[in-house]
Amino acid sequence: MAGGAWKQPKVSEVLSMLDKDIMRKSCISFPISLPLDPQADVEDGGCPDTTIYDPRFILPFLSQLMAPEMYMDKHMRLVDSGALSYAIASLSSREWGVRAAGYHVLARVVGAMDTAKLAQEKQVWLHILSLIRNGLATGSNTPRCARLSSLVTVFLVRVVDILLTPLSTLYKTVSRSILAKPAMDLQAVPEFSRLLNSADLNSTGEQRWVLEVVRDGMRDNLDYSLANRSFVCKILKSQWGSVAIDRVGHLQILDILERCVATNYGCTDLVTRHGLLTWLVAIIKQDRVDKLYIKKVVNIVKISWETICSIEERKQDEKKGLLTKLIQTEMKILLGQLQVTAERKQDAELRANIENISSSLDLISTSASQ
Repeated sequence: MAGGAWKQPKVSEVLSMLDKDIMRKSCISFPISLPLDPQADVEDGGCPDTTIYDPRFILPFLSQLMAPEMYMDKHMRLVDSGALSYAIASLSSREWGVRAAGYHVLARVVGAMDTAKLAQEKQVWLHILSLIRNGLATGSNTPRCARLSSLVTVFLVRVVDILLTPLSTLYKTVSRSILAKPAMDLQAVPEFSRLLNSADLNSTGEQRWVLEVVRDGMRDNLDYSLANRSFVCKILKSQWGSVAIDRVGHLQILDILERCVATNYGCTDLVTRHGLLTWLVAIIKQDRVDKLYIKKVVNIVKISWETICSIEERKQDEKKGLLTKLIQTEMKILLGQLQVTAERKQDAELRANIENISSSLDLISTSASQ
């Protein structure tokens, strides 16, 4: 058709059709268990969220847009559309094929940026990618298409968002720490201790930001392993009650612990080795304890119990019930204290949730003793 080439949409116009809010949510809540093959069987709980973009479409779509034969008219559109962040987020997938596609897209981003004429601007984004490349290179026995923790990918996704907004109060702090590093330690939670204990005037904003990163990045055993290596939970528990952390920060700490106990490793480690249940009792016994704190504690107890029950179900018959017996006493003490607190607060919903957990504990304890 005459004039067809002129009517073909530009790459930047196609990228601008991606909704930025949905892309941002897709990066934070990337479906880590979803395979790249659309025909592959999906495990229970692995079905993609319909409110986010499907990586089985987005990753091949981005690869095609950045093919060598395609003319890239506006290279910065790769960044502000969320394409760069989405490719980084895909590196946290459990599926080798998804990670391979993500690395492939990042390689094409580097190729596209190398040909761009934005001498100053492109250096920032090339440096972000070099942090990943050099971090992988410095690791020992790093496999092909290595999986990164969601803690690392969520951190980088949020860093990209901040670097896109120079007016952000966190711009100076983040750019100063990230752009000065030749490589990123992929086996630790990035910038956790420095931002949590910042002496900057905007220390509250930095604390909330890094706690949000840890909360959103805590998704499975690999993430908890990384956090445990950085002593994240020990540090957060020790900071409880500190004047350096405000009420929002305390709620974020409870949110992080809630995400931790939703993982098998995090639940067993915190409950059996780090005295989480006893620590929660100490919170409940405080004078004038915040009602929202109590609800968060109940959620943590509920999720911990559900995780422990799911672990016990997968064990062999001769090993079933061992974990339940180990925590039974501490769990009953905590539930008893919560019941007293719920009666004092006169909260019917809270009392009903505690009674449901207690009845489940009694039922399993009775069946285990028979």
